[in-house]
Amino acid sequence: MFADEPRPRRHRLLRWLLAFAVLLLITESAGAGEPAIPLDGPRLAQAPEPLCFCWNDGRKVAEGAASCIRTTQGRRIATCGRVTNLMSWQVTETPCPES
Repeated sequence: MFADEPRPRRHRLLRWLLAFAVLLLITESAGAGEPAIPLDGPRLAQAPEPLCFCWNDGRKVAEGAASCIRTTQGRRIATCGRVTNLMSWQVTETPCPES
């Protein structure tokens, strides 16, 4: 079949056939109809955590909630609030109740 053809043309044809076979194998395996597996599994529904909060003694305090915090005047009741775009404590003059 290729006996009378020059040698470079035969090699070129073989290279094209090999490239086509590799391309065919790659596209067959990529489109095998297997479902995509997500990297992260679905998360369970849960109550959303407040986006804005303050910290007091290692605990989160929601915006608008009051807590007893340490100040330079001793422990006082303060409310977690927002100043511009930062969370901050609004300290009251009311001392914390003794337990």
